[in-house]
Amino acid sequence: MPDTDGSPLPTRMNFHLGAKDFKLVHGSLLMTSLPWGGYWVEVTLDLNKHIGNSEGRLVWGSPGFASSSTDVRIAKDDHGWCPILYATCMDSHGQAWPASLNLAQCIGIGSEGLICDPGMQFMTQPVVDEKQAILYFRVQMPPDVPLTSG
Repeated sequence: MPDTDGSPLPTRMNFHLGAKDFKLVHGSLLMTSLPWGGYWVEVTLDLNKHIGNSEGRLVWGSPGFASSSTDVRIAKDDHGWCPILYATCMDSHGQAWPASLNLAQCIGIGSEGLICDPGMQFMTQPVVDEKQAILYFRVQMPPDVPLTSG
């Protein structure tokens, strides 16, 4: 989805709707490409600064999940749209739990690249056909937050 006028994509947009080729590097660094100025530019976001482990669950707004998690990976959801972070997380009793977190919930595209704001849910609603196949996603913003550029 390259841009046409060289301006960045709108802020507070689910990153996966404008990005391509997302992957996980070094266990916690989200890397993807965004259209910028007519070119695809590689950007990163350190997930370890924004995602924590709470008793074996991956949670937004608390850092440090990587130090208590193993088998960390990223994959698309069952429909092939949303990026999901999967990990095995330890709880305070030393028990390992399978955990997952939808990265599209709180990661968006800002004027400088990827942004993460757990207070702002970058939610999308799938639009499906009569066979429940996903056609596209509609961005749902809270009524008090305008979608802006730059």
